[in-house]
Order: sequence, then C-alpha cells, then structure tokens
Amino acid sequence: MPAHCGCCSLQRGVGIIMRMELRVLSICLIFTALVMLDGGSNAEASLVTSLGSCRMDDTVMSCQGRRLHHVPMDLPIRTEELLLNRNEIKAINNKSLSTYRHLHTLNLSGNQLELIESGAFTHNRNLQDLNLQNNRIDLYYPETHLALRTLSALTRLDLSGNRLSEAIASSIVQNLTTLQHLSLAKNLIMRLEPSMLEGLSQLRELNLEHNYIFEIESGTFEGLRNLTRLNLAHNHIPCIVDFSLYQVKTLNISHNIVELFLARESEIEFQLETLDLSRNKLLFFPLLPKRNKLKLLLLSDNEMSFYNDLMNDSSAEVHFIQIVGNVTNITSVNLWDEVISVSLPELQVLDMSQNSFRYLPPGFLRGITSLSALQLNQNCLRAFSLTEQDPLVFLQTIDLSQNQLSHLNFNVSRLEKLNYFNLSFNKFESVPSDLFTKMPQITTVDLSHNKVPVCDYSLENEKRTSNTSCVALAHIKSLKRLYLSNCALVILPATAFVGSPLTHLDLSSNTGIRLEASTFQAVAESLQFLSLRNNGLDSNQLEPGLQVTFSNLETLDLSENSITSLHPALKNLRLKWLDLRKNKLPTLQQDVLQGLLQSLQEVFLSGNAFDCCQLNWWTSLIYTKSLIIPDRSDITCNTSFKLEHIDRISQSTKANCKVDNTVLKYFLLLLPTILCIFTVCVMVLLSLNSKLLPKYVKAKCGSGVEY
Repeated sequence: MPAHCGCCSLQRGVGIIMRMELRVLSICLIFTALVMLDGGSNAEASLVTSLGSCRMDDTVMSCQGRRLHHVPMDLPIRTEELLLNRNEIKAINNKSLSTYRHLHTLNLSGNQLELIESGAFTHNRNLQDLNLQNNRIDLYYPETHLALRTLSALTRLDLSGNRLSEAIASSIVQNLTTLQHLSLAKNLIMRLEPSMLEGLSQLRELNLEHNYIFEIESGTFEGLRNLTRLNLAHNHIPCIVDFSLYQVKTLNISHNIVELFLARESEIEFQLETLDLSRNKLLFFPLLPKRNKLKLLLLSDNEMSFYNDLMNDSSAEVHFIQIVGNVTNITSVNLWDEVISVSLPELQVLDMSQNSFRYLPPGFLRGITSLSALQLNQNCLRAFSLTEQDPLVFLQTIDLSQNQLSHLNFNVSRLEKLNYFNLSFNKFESVPSDLFTKMPQITTVDLSHNKVPVCDYSLENEKRTSNTSCVALAHIKSLKRLYLSNCALVILPATAFVGSPLTHLDLSSNTGIRLEASTFQAVAESLQFLSLRNNGLDSNQLEPGLQVTFSNLETLDLSENSITSLHPALKNLRLKWLDLRKNKLPTLQQDVLQGLLQSLQEVFLSGNAFDCCQLNWWTSLIYTKSLIIPDRSDITCNTSFKLEHIDRISQSTKANCKVDNTVLKYFLLLLPTILCIFTVCVMVLLSLNSKLLPKYVKAKCGSGVEY
C-alpha cells in the first residue's frame, strides 16, 4: 500500500472519530440545555421523588392521606406549613418536629393520635395554627397539656372530635393566653363553668357546637373580654336567662331546646349583630337587649306566638328566679304585652318562619327601621297588615307563604324597594287589584296555590278601582318572574301580561286551562322559562300556545300531560332544557327531534308509553354527546308482553319487531285474495251439493213419529 494512502486512511479515521465526539458533545450540550430550560419542572419532580409520598409547594408540604405512621424526618427545613391530615399517626414524640423550626401551621386532623409528648413542640416556637381534630388525645391529655404550654405564639387550636369531657378540655386549654380561636366541637362536654375557660384572655372565637351542654353557670364567659363569636349550636340548652355578653357580635344557639331567651336589663350597648335561635322550642318572642346592633335575627322553626287575645288579664307577669350562690335575682317580664318596646334600628333580616304566629301585634314592625327581609312563611297567620306607620322603606323581600291568609290590608306607597313577594299556599280569592302595580322594583311574584283571577288589561279598564277581585299583572315594567301554579286558571286574557317583560312564567297544575294563540303573544320575546306541567293538555290543546315565535325560550316543562306527539313548532325553538315526563308519547318524530338537538342540553323522558319497535329516535339521542338524559335509567318502552328498560332492548326483540311487521304486511296484502278464493269455493260446493241436500234432509227429518 502506498504511504500516502495510509496517511489518508489515518486522517479519515481521525476525522470520523472527531465527528463522533462532536456529535456526542452536541447531544450532551442539547441535553444540558433542555435540563436547564426545564429546570423548574425537573427540580420539582426530583424533589417529589426525594420526599416520597409528600409534595412541596413553595413552603407548604402536603402529606395528606398517605397512610403515614410517623412524621417524615427528611422534609426540607424551610417548611412553614405541614399537612399530615388523614394518616395513621399515633404519637408525636419529642424529636418528630425538631427539624422544622420555621413551622407556623400543622394539621394532624383525622389521624389516630393518642400521645403528644411534653417536649414535642420545643423547637416550634413559631407555630400559630394547630389542628388536632378527630383524634384520641383524651387518652394521654396531661402530656398534651404540657406540650401546648411551650407554644408561645399559638393563636388557633382545633380540638374537636376528641371525646373530651369538660374536665379534660379545661385541663388542656387553661391559660393558653395567646389563643384567639378555639374549637371544642363534637366532644362530650355537658356543663360550662368559669374555671373551664380561665386564662383565655385573648380568645375571640369559641366553637362548642355538637356537644351535650345542658347547663351554663353564670359568669362562664365573663373573663373572655375579647370574645366576639360564640357557637353553642346542637346542644341541649333549655334557656338563656340574664344574657349579658356585651362584647359578642355573633351568637349561634340554634338546634337546642331553648324555651326562653331573656337579655339583662341594662343601658349598656350590646355589640350583638347576629343572633341565631332557630330550631329551638321558644314559646315567646325573645326579650332582646334594649340597646343593640342586631342586623340578623333568626327565629325559624320554634313554637312562638303572641297570646294577648287568649289572656283575660293583659297585664299578667311572669317571674323568673335566678339563684347564684347566696344571691337570688327575680326578673319580672310581661310576656303577653303586645307592645314590643325593644327597638331594632339596625335589623336587616328577620326570620320568624315555621312558628305558630296567628297575627302580629299592632306596631310590632315600627321599631325595625332598616328591615330588608321579612320571612313569616309557614305560620298560622289569618291576616297581615302594613300601614303608613310601619317604616319599611328598605324592605326588599316579604315571604308570607304557607299561612291561612285570605286578605291583605296593605298600604304599599312606601314599598319602593320591594323586589320579592311570596303569597303562595294561602287562601286568597282576591287581592287588591293594584297591589303589584305600585311596586316600582318588584321582580318576583308568587301567587301559586291561591284562587286569584288575572285581570284583562285594556284602555277602558286602566283606571280600575282597587276593590276589583282580579289581580293586575300587566304593565309592571320590573316584573321578571311570575308563578301562578294551581290557581284554578281556565282562561288567561290576551292582555294579561302585556307590558310586563316576564322571563319566568309558571302556569303548572291549572287543570283545564285553555291556551290561545294570543296567550303568550305579549311575552314571546322575553320569556326564557315556561312551565305547563300537569295541566291535562293533549297535543291538540297544546298547539295554539306554541304558534307564537319564542325568541329566547330556553326551558320548557311539558311533563304530566297527555301529549301523544311533538308539535312541529318545537323544532324551531332553541331549547336547552325540556321535560316530557309522564306523557303518552309512543315515539319522537325524527324531524322535530333533529331540530331540538341543535341546542338541547338536557331532556327528561321517563313515564311515557314508548314503542319498543320504534326506537330510531333513541339512537339519535344517545349518540348526541352534548345531551344529558338524567332519568335515563327510568325510561322504558312497551313490547308485546311487558315493559322493558329502553337500554336493554335485545337484538332478538328488534328482530321480532321486523318479523312481526313483515308477516303482518304480507298478510294484509293477501287478505283480499284469500277471501275471494274462499267465497268461490263455498259457492261451488253449494252448487254441487244442491241435489243431495233435500234428500239428506228428508232422510233425517221425514220419518214418521210414533205417539
């Protein structure tokens, strides 16, 4: 081989090696660049891997629901919030948290925690929020007591669901001077006394709901000068007498057995803004502080009433005796006095629903000058009056539903802000004709389950008197929602809603109502929701009402009628929600259905008489991805023998439908021919046997008879 060829070969080999090295180097550089570009995500992935089942987000370490039996020891020391809830940790020893000196939030709820050693928090001086909910710290509570004493910055502590008695709870929380929020809910506390909460001078919020408290000693909360929120719901408290928590702003005593609520007679102003006494056994309207800042008063689901009409002596007094040590206090209250002297100048919401009120005393509402919502539904009211002396300038909502009202005495000149008025489920046969026309901001009216006719608006009737028995619902420019369910309506005047831009109209349960082409003409452009449920309508009766062009109708309820086919006008509607339950539909026409499926999002179809042999429409429905059929599991169809679930129609059933249809078709085609052949055969037989027939008759009937 020539020398120069060897050199060339060597050079080529070196070149190839260099190119390979350059490629490897390039690949390494590209990989390094990619790592640098994606450093954040890869770093996070490597961190998650190194932390096992935990995940780090900034300074928050999440280890929830990982079946951990102890606190992980290898977490970053910069962790400030450690979430260990829903694990299986049974103990926190003195070294469990020693690494995490920056910790300010620790969640250990939902574990099996029994023991917290006395030095467990020695290195966690910054811990502010500790959640020990749903554990068993009652088993070794003295150790927990010592451990909590080392937390000089602790402001929030949750001990709910730990089977704590009042003695154990007192031992754990006493003298936690920095504590601001404390929850002792869902424990076994039965009595409250001053020593239990001793030393909690900074406490602002105390939650004692879902215990078994039946007694609260006088002075229990007096040492809690900063307490603003107190929750005593779901206990067994029988009464509140001499209420004197001047500093509390929110008090919840709902779901107890309170029969009386009496505030201390004092000229000191109470800071109370929210008082919840619902779901109790109150017999009388509570005696509230004379000077108060109440904004929300909830008294629903009690047994309250006014009793002046039942008493012969209206000045009768009730005496309450309170014995504290050697001191006996007697409070005399005239519970039957109808003139409620307590002023509620800042009250905005008054809920007295689900009680036994038969009437409201004259002047009862005069001291409530800022009221925006009045709820008196589900009582026994027989009459309701509003006069010029009742300062209801700010009233926006009145709910008088489910009473026994048959008439109203209303001066509505001052109800300028009223937007919701519910009179449903009463005994009205008439209301003042102009009741709603004088409410400039009324948006929702519910007259359901009454028998009030609707006025026919016309120019000559524009100046009708207020004693007309019908109610005027036309030309109310603010009215959006109108509910007239079960009002015994038969005919709706063509001008009933003219000038009222209704978006929601409920005409359900008016059996025998007649729909005309003009019924919805006035609201066809604005209507979005229309209910014609349970009106006994068949397809022909429904047709006139659908002749108008609904521009914005999205929800249509036609359930519980006698409809046998979908009206063609439906395919032009851009419905999103359609209810066809409990009708008599054997099938759904494909042309109408295809039009509906352009916009339909939800449809109800159960309770119809669908034919199992006509299910082409069902295939169209179930293959429309954007459509939801909530009652799909209840939709059935009829076979020759029984009802079948529409999704369980087998191929054999469909084959039988085809066979049956084919046989029937051919049988009907051949039937005339068969009848002709049969007739000819009978005639031939009769002609052939015409000579034999007389002989046969004589042979059988012509013989003599012996007598």
